[in-house]
Amino acid sequence: MRVNVMRGNEMSYSELHLALVRQRANEIDARAQRVGPMLDALRHRTREPLPDPVTVRLAAAGDAPAVALLAELDSTLPPSGPLLLGERDGRPIAALSLSDGAVVANPFVATADVVALLELRARQLGQTGRRRHRRRRAIAWRLLRAGG
Repeated sequence: MRVNVMRGNEMSYSELHLALVRQRANEIDARAQRVGPMLDALRHRTREPLPDPVTVRLAAAGDAPAVALLAELDSTLPPSGPLLLGERDGRPIAALSLSDGAVVANPFVATADVVALLELRARQLGQTGRRRHRRRRAIAWRLLRAGG
């Protein structure tokens, strides 16, 4: 490595490099002080509140009044059990029947995400619409036998 010695007004390469690095560091610090508060404000403005946690569970016998209320709000009959219940912030907002896939939900609350979770869980359990599919197969089989 070759180091130039300072002669009069001349600078060595390493001294020049060090001076440029310090100048660039000062420019970066000055920009950070100008832009930093704006970035913090932007970060706080765009931060969306986290949604309340959702609970998906099997409905118990004690949940019948809540399911009946959901059905009344949804202007339908309560679904037949067993049921999966979707709760947000500890309140039941949707229910899905594992026997026929019928859904009731509170129409005054955003429930599409909860219903999707209920349907996903029902598929994982492998129980959604079993009776409906059996019934369709039985009807199709009867039609084939009667026609043939």
